[in-house]
Amino acid sequence: MRRLLERFLSWLLPRLPDAVVAALAGPPLEIRGRRLDPRLALLARGAAAQPPLHRMSAAEARAATKAQIALAVAAPRPLAEIDHRAVRGAEDWLPARLYRPQGVDAPRPVVLYFHQGGCVIGDLDWCESFCTQLAEVARCLVIAVDYRKGPEHRFPAAQEDAVAAYRWLLEHARELGGDARRIVVAGDSAGGGLAAHVTHQAKREGLPQPALQILVYPWLHAYADNASYRDFGACYPLTRESMQWFLAHYAPDARDREDPRLSPLLEKDFTGVAPAVVVTAGFDLLCDEGEAYARKLEAAGVPLTFRCEESVCHSFTALGGLSRAAAEACLAIARDLERALTTWRP
Repeated sequence: MRRLLERFLSWLLPRLPDAVVAALAGPPLEIRGRRLDPRLALLARGAAAQPPLHRMSAAEARAATKAQIALAVAAPRPLAEIDHRAVRGAEDWLPARLYRPQGVDAPRPVVLYFHQGGCVIGDLDWCESFCTQLAEVARCLVIAVDYRKGPEHRFPAAQEDAVAAYRWLLEHARELGGDARRIVVAGDSAGGGLAAHVTHQAKREGLPQPALQILVYPWLHAYADNASYRDFGACYPLTRESMQWFLAHYAPDARDREDPRLSPLLEKDFTGVAPAVVVTAGFDLLCDEGEAYARKLEAAGVPLTFRCEESVCHSFTALGGLSRAAAEACLAIARDLERALTTWRP
Protein backbone atom coordinates (compact mmCIF):
# COMPACT_ATOMS: atom_id res chain seq x y z
CA MET A 1 0.00 0.00 0.00
CA ARG A 2 2.80 2.42 0.86
CA ARG A 3 4.49 1.84 -2.50
CA LEU A 4 1.22 2.45 -4.33
CA LEU A 5 0.75 5.70 -2.42
CA GLU A 6 4.27 6.82 -3.30
CA ARG A 7 3.65 6.09 -6.98
CA PHE A 8 0.41 8.05 -6.90
CA LEU A 9 2.10 11.02 -5.25
CA SER A 10 4.95 10.95 -7.78
CA TRP A 11 2.33 11.06 -10.56
CA LEU A 12 0.39 13.84 -8.85
CA LEU A 13 3.25 16.17 -7.85
CA PRO A 14 4.21 17.39 -11.36
CA ARG A 15 0.54 18.06 -12.10
CA LEU A 16 -0.28 20.17 -9.06
CA PRO A 17 -0.55 23.95 -9.56
CA ASP A 18 2.41 25.93 -8.26
CA ALA A 19 0.30 27.61 -5.57
CA VAL A 20 -0.83 24.24 -4.20
CA VAL A 21 2.72 22.88 -4.18
CA ALA A 22 3.98 25.98 -2.38
CA ALA A 23 1.28 25.66 0.26
CA LEU A 24 2.06 21.98 0.83
CA ALA A 25 5.81 22.57 0.94
CA GLY A 26 5.53 25.06 3.79
CA PRO A 27 7.68 28.17 4.31
CA PRO A 28 10.21 28.68 1.49
CA LEU A 29 13.70 27.40 2.19
CA GLU A 30 16.17 30.23 1.65
CA ILE A 31 19.92 29.98 2.17
CA ARG A 32 22.55 32.39 0.84
CA GLY A 33 19.78 34.34 -0.88
CA ARG A 34 18.77 31.27 -2.88
CA ARG A 35 15.28 29.79 -2.76
CA LEU A 36 14.71 26.06 -3.22
CA ASP A 37 12.22 25.05 -5.91
CA PRO A 38 8.93 24.32 -4.06
CA ARG A 39 8.50 20.92 -5.70
CA LEU A 40 11.91 19.87 -4.48
CA ALA A 41 11.11 21.32 -1.07
CA LEU A 42 7.96 19.22 -0.96
CA LEU A 43 9.94 16.15 -2.02
CA ALA A 44 12.43 16.84 0.76
CA ARG A 45 9.61 17.18 3.27
CA GLY A 46 8.29 13.75 2.31
CA ALA A 47 11.75 12.20 2.39
CA ALA A 48 12.29 13.46 5.94
CA ALA A 49 9.84 10.81 7.13
CA GLN A 50 12.02 8.02 5.69
CA PRO A 51 14.99 6.38 7.44
CA PRO A 52 18.17 8.34 6.67
CA LEU A 53 20.82 6.84 4.43
CA HIS A 54 23.50 6.80 7.11
CA ARG A 55 21.45 4.42 9.25
CA MET A 56 21.22 1.77 6.53
CA SER A 57 23.49 -0.97 5.35
CA ALA A 58 24.86 -0.64 1.83
CA ALA A 59 22.35 -3.20 0.56
CA GLU A 60 19.44 -1.43 2.23
CA ALA A 61 20.57 1.95 0.90
CA ARG A 62 20.88 0.62 -2.65
CA ALA A 63 17.36 -0.80 -2.60
CA ALA A 64 15.79 2.25 -0.96
CA THR A 65 17.45 4.84 -3.18
CA LYS A 66 16.78 2.85 -6.35
CA ALA A 67 13.07 2.81 -5.50
CA GLN A 68 13.08 6.54 -4.74
CA ILE A 69 14.89 7.44 -7.97
CA ALA A 70 12.44 5.35 -9.99
CA LEU A 71 9.61 7.55 -8.69
CA ALA A 72 11.35 10.85 -9.44
CA VAL A 73 13.27 10.40 -12.68
CA ALA A 74 11.88 11.69 -15.98
CA ALA A 75 10.93 9.26 -18.72
CA PRO A 76 13.80 8.40 -21.10
CA ARG A 77 13.77 10.09 -24.51
CA PRO A 78 12.90 7.85 -27.48
CA LEU A 79 16.10 6.87 -29.26
CA ALA A 80 17.09 4.68 -32.16
CA GLU A 81 18.95 2.29 -29.86
CA ILE A 82 19.68 1.50 -26.23
CA ASP A 83 22.22 -1.28 -26.33
CA HIS A 84 23.16 -3.19 -23.17
CA ARG A 85 26.79 -4.20 -23.46
CA ALA A 86 30.08 -4.37 -21.53
CA VAL A 87 33.20 -2.23 -21.34
CA ARG A 88 36.58 -3.37 -20.10
CA GLY A 89 37.36 -2.15 -16.58
CA ALA A 90 40.57 -2.37 -14.59
CA GLU A 91 39.96 -5.95 -13.49
CA ASP A 92 36.86 -7.21 -15.29
CA TRP A 93 34.14 -6.27 -17.76
CA LEU A 94 31.76 -3.55 -16.58
CA PRO A 95 28.04 -3.23 -17.36
CA ALA A 96 27.38 -0.43 -19.83
CA ARG A 97 24.59 1.02 -21.95
CA LEU A 98 25.04 2.67 -25.33
CA TYR A 99 22.53 5.34 -26.31
CA ARG A 100 22.23 6.19 -30.00
CA PRO A 101 19.88 8.96 -31.22
CA GLN A 102 17.74 8.61 -34.29
CA GLY A 103 18.96 9.71 -37.70
CA VAL A 104 22.68 10.15 -37.03
CA ASP A 105 25.52 9.14 -39.33
CA ALA A 106 28.80 7.77 -38.04
CA PRO A 107 31.23 8.74 -36.75
CA ARG A 108 29.64 10.76 -33.96
CA PRO A 109 31.04 12.26 -30.76
CA VAL A 110 30.80 9.92 -27.78
CA VAL A 111 30.02 10.83 -24.17
CA LEU A 112 31.47 8.46 -21.55
CA TYR A 113 29.16 8.89 -18.55
CA PHE A 114 29.66 7.91 -14.90
CA HIS A 115 26.61 7.89 -12.61
CA GLN A 116 26.25 9.33 -9.12
CA GLY A 117 26.09 7.40 -5.85
CA GLY A 118 29.12 8.13 -3.65
CA CYS A 119 30.96 5.09 -5.08
CA VAL A 120 28.60 2.93 -2.98
CA ILE A 121 25.06 3.15 -4.39
CA GLY A 122 23.57 3.90 -7.80
CA ASP A 123 23.47 2.09 -11.11
CA LEU A 124 22.81 2.68 -14.80
CA ASP A 125 19.07 3.18 -14.25
CA TRP A 126 19.83 6.35 -12.29
CA CYS A 127 21.33 8.16 -15.26
CA GLU A 128 19.38 6.62 -18.15
CA SER A 129 16.92 9.49 -18.55
CA PHE A 130 19.67 12.12 -18.53
CA CYS A 131 21.86 10.11 -20.90
CA THR A 132 19.02 9.81 -23.42
CA GLN A 133 18.53 13.57 -23.19
CA LEU A 134 22.21 14.22 -23.84
CA ALA A 135 22.13 11.88 -26.83
CA GLU A 136 18.97 13.39 -28.31
CA VAL A 137 19.80 17.07 -27.84
CA ALA A 138 23.48 16.92 -28.77
CA ARG A 139 23.05 14.29 -31.53
CA CYS A 140 25.84 12.18 -30.11
CA LEU A 141 26.43 8.71 -28.75
CA VAL A 142 26.41 8.26 -25.00
CA ILE A 143 27.85 5.24 -23.24
CA ALA A 144 27.12 5.00 -19.52
CA VAL A 145 29.44 2.69 -17.61
CA ASP A 146 28.90 1.17 -14.18
CA TYR A 147 31.96 0.70 -11.99
CA ARG A 148 33.01 -1.18 -8.88
CA LYS A 149 31.71 0.25 -5.62
CA GLY A 150 32.31 -0.08 -1.90
CA PRO A 151 32.24 -1.73 0.48
CA GLU A 152 32.84 -4.72 -1.78
CA HIS A 153 35.47 -2.82 -3.77
CA ARG A 154 37.16 0.06 -2.01
CA PHE A 155 39.24 3.00 -3.22
CA PRO A 156 40.74 3.22 -5.80
CA ALA A 157 38.55 0.63 -7.58
CA ALA A 158 36.09 3.09 -9.11
CA GLN A 159 38.86 5.45 -10.22
CA GLU A 160 40.79 2.62 -11.87
CA ASP A 161 37.65 1.43 -13.65
CA ALA A 162 36.90 4.93 -14.94
CA VAL A 163 40.36 5.30 -16.47
CA ALA A 164 40.22 1.77 -17.90
CA ALA A 165 36.85 2.52 -19.50
CA TYR A 166 38.30 5.66 -21.08
CA ARG A 167 41.25 3.70 -22.48
CA TRP A 168 38.83 1.10 -23.85
CA LEU A 169 36.73 3.78 -25.53
CA LEU A 170 39.77 5.38 -27.14
CA GLU A 171 40.46 2.02 -28.77
CA HIS A 172 36.90 0.99 -29.60
CA ALA A 173 35.00 4.20 -30.33
CA ARG A 174 34.96 3.56 -34.07
CA GLU A 175 33.39 0.12 -33.56
CA LEU A 176 30.49 1.87 -31.83
CA GLY A 177 30.09 4.40 -34.62
CA GLY A 178 31.95 7.03 -32.61
CA ASP A 179 34.84 9.40 -33.18
CA ALA A 180 37.77 8.78 -30.82
CA ARG A 181 38.92 12.39 -31.31
CA ARG A 182 35.63 13.64 -29.85
CA ILE A 183 35.20 11.76 -26.59
CA VAL A 184 33.53 13.63 -23.75
CA VAL A 185 33.92 12.44 -20.16
CA ALA A 186 30.97 13.32 -17.95
CA GLY A 187 29.29 12.43 -14.71
CA ASP A 188 27.32 13.67 -11.75
CA SER A 189 28.36 13.73 -8.09
CA ALA A 190 30.83 10.86 -7.56
CA GLY A 191 30.63 10.28 -11.31
CA GLY A 192 31.70 13.87 -11.86
CA GLY A 193 34.71 13.26 -9.67
CA LEU A 194 35.56 10.18 -11.73
CA ALA A 195 35.30 12.18 -14.96
CA ALA A 196 37.61 14.85 -13.54
CA HIS A 197 40.08 12.17 -12.44
CA VAL A 198 40.15 10.71 -15.95
CA THR A 199 41.43 14.00 -17.37
CA HIS A 200 44.27 14.24 -14.85
CA GLN A 201 45.22 10.59 -15.20
CA ALA A 202 45.15 10.85 -18.99
CA LYS A 203 47.60 13.74 -18.69
CA ARG A 204 49.88 11.71 -16.42
CA GLU A 205 49.82 8.71 -18.76
CA GLY A 206 50.20 10.68 -21.98
CA LEU A 207 46.78 9.62 -23.25
CA PRO A 208 44.78 11.95 -25.52
CA GLN A 209 42.73 14.42 -23.53
CA PRO A 210 38.94 14.23 -23.91
CA ALA A 211 37.40 16.87 -26.12
CA LEU A 212 35.35 18.06 -23.13
CA GLN A 213 34.61 17.24 -19.50
CA ILE A 214 31.14 17.80 -18.03
CA LEU A 215 31.05 17.80 -14.23
CA VAL A 216 27.58 18.02 -12.69
CA TYR A 217 27.42 18.80 -8.94
CA PRO A 218 30.75 16.95 -8.78
CA TRP A 219 32.27 15.34 -5.70
CA LEU A 220 35.84 16.61 -5.84
CA HIS A 221 37.10 16.58 -2.25
CA ALA A 222 36.52 13.54 -0.08
CA TYR A 223 35.28 15.60 2.87
CA ALA A 224 35.64 19.32 2.33
CA ASP A 225 33.97 20.47 5.59
CA ASN A 226 33.80 23.99 4.16
CA ALA A 227 31.17 26.75 4.25
CA SER A 228 28.74 24.85 1.99
CA TYR A 229 28.97 21.79 4.26
CA ARG A 230 27.85 24.06 7.08
CA ASP A 231 25.19 25.95 5.10
CA PHE A 232 23.69 22.99 3.19
CA GLY A 233 24.81 20.02 5.27
CA ALA A 234 21.25 19.19 6.33
CA CYS A 235 19.67 19.68 2.87
CA TYR A 236 17.93 16.89 0.97
CA PRO A 237 19.16 14.54 -0.43
CA LEU A 238 22.86 14.72 0.52
CA THR A 239 23.81 15.46 4.11
CA ARG A 240 27.05 15.65 6.08
CA GLU A 241 26.16 12.31 7.67
CA SER A 242 25.64 10.80 4.21
CA MET A 243 29.10 11.93 3.14
CA GLN A 244 30.66 10.29 6.18
CA TRP A 245 28.67 7.12 5.42
CA PHE A 246 29.92 7.02 1.82
CA LEU A 247 33.51 7.42 2.93
CA ALA A 248 33.17 4.76 5.62
CA HIS A 249 32.07 2.30 2.92
CA TYR A 250 34.40 3.31 0.09
CA ALA A 251 37.48 4.99 1.60
CA PRO A 252 37.60 4.21 5.33
CA ASP A 253 41.33 4.92 5.57
CA ALA A 254 41.58 8.65 6.28
CA ARG A 255 44.92 8.82 4.44
CA ASP A 256 43.17 7.96 1.16
CA ARG A 257 40.93 11.01 1.44
CA GLU A 258 43.82 13.32 0.64
CA ASP A 259 44.72 11.32 -2.48
CA PRO A 260 44.03 13.45 -5.60
CA ARG A 261 42.58 10.42 -7.34
CA LEU A 262 39.71 10.50 -4.85
CA SER A 263 39.88 14.28 -4.33
CA PRO A 264 40.72 15.89 -7.71
CA LEU A 265 40.39 19.34 -6.13
CA LEU A 266 43.75 18.57 -4.50
CA GLU A 267 45.56 18.06 -7.82
CA LYS A 268 48.59 20.35 -8.10
CA ASP A 269 48.51 21.06 -11.84
CA PHE A 270 45.37 21.86 -13.82
CA THR A 271 47.05 22.97 -17.03
CA GLY A 272 46.35 21.06 -20.23
CA VAL A 273 43.25 19.18 -19.14
CA ALA A 274 40.10 19.13 -21.25
CA PRO A 275 37.79 22.15 -21.63
CA ALA A 276 35.12 21.97 -18.96
CA VAL A 277 31.47 22.51 -18.21
CA VAL A 278 30.99 22.60 -14.43
CA VAL A 279 27.46 22.91 -13.07
CA THR A 280 26.69 22.98 -9.37
CA ALA A 281 23.39 22.84 -7.50
CA GLY A 282 22.43 25.71 -5.24
CA PHE A 283 21.18 23.59 -2.33
CA ASP A 284 24.07 21.14 -2.20
CA LEU A 285 26.91 20.79 0.26
CA LEU A 286 29.22 20.11 -2.72
CA CYS A 287 28.55 23.46 -4.38
CA ASP A 288 31.60 25.28 -3.01
CA GLU A 289 34.09 22.60 -4.01
CA GLY A 290 32.59 22.51 -7.50
CA GLU A 291 33.08 26.25 -7.85
CA ALA A 292 36.60 26.05 -6.38
CA TYR A 293 37.49 23.40 -8.96
CA ALA A 294 36.09 25.54 -11.76
CA ARG A 295 38.21 28.49 -10.62
CA LYS A 296 41.34 26.32 -10.59
CA LEU A 297 40.59 25.25 -14.16
CA GLU A 298 40.03 28.85 -15.16
CA ALA A 299 43.25 30.00 -13.51
CA ALA A 300 45.14 27.31 -15.43
CA GLY A 301 43.78 28.62 -18.74
CA VAL A 302 41.32 25.79 -19.32
CA PRO A 303 38.26 26.91 -21.35
CA LEU A 304 35.38 26.87 -18.90
CA THR A 305 31.63 27.18 -18.67
CA PHE A 306 30.51 27.43 -15.06
CA ARG A 307 27.18 28.10 -13.41
CA CYS A 308 25.25 27.31 -10.28
CA GLU A 309 21.65 26.18 -10.76
CA GLU A 310 20.57 27.97 -7.62
CA SER A 311 17.00 26.67 -7.16
CA VAL A 312 17.77 22.94 -7.29
CA CYS A 313 19.39 20.38 -5.01
CA HIS A 314 21.92 17.59 -5.36
CA SER A 315 20.88 14.70 -7.66
CA PHE A 316 18.74 16.97 -9.85
CA THR A 317 19.60 14.95 -12.99
CA ALA A 318 17.40 12.20 -11.53
CA LEU A 319 14.58 14.46 -10.29
CA GLY A 320 13.32 15.91 -13.55
CA GLY A 321 10.16 13.83 -13.46
CA LEU A 322 8.95 15.76 -10.41
CA SER A 323 10.49 19.21 -10.79
CA ARG A 324 10.41 21.54 -13.78
CA ALA A 325 13.38 23.42 -12.34
CA ALA A 326 15.40 20.18 -12.29
CA ALA A 327 14.25 19.32 -15.81
CA GLU A 328 15.27 22.75 -17.08
CA ALA A 329 18.69 22.43 -15.45
CA CYS A 330 19.20 19.11 -17.23
CA LEU A 331 18.18 20.59 -20.57
CA ALA A 332 20.62 23.47 -20.10
CA ILE A 333 23.49 20.98 -19.67
CA ALA A 334 22.44 19.07 -22.77
CA ARG A 335 22.52 22.36 -24.68
CA ASP A 336 25.97 23.12 -23.27
CA LEU A 337 27.11 19.81 -24.74
CA GLU A 338 25.42 20.54 -28.06
CA ARG A 339 27.15 23.93 -28.35
CA ALA A 340 30.53 22.52 -27.39
CA LEU A 341 30.33 19.74 -29.98
CA THR A 342 29.06 22.11 -32.67
CA THR A 343 32.00 24.49 -32.19
CA TRP A 344 34.66 21.82 -31.49
CA ARG A 345 37.92 22.09 -33.38
CA PRO A 346 40.74 19.52 -33.20
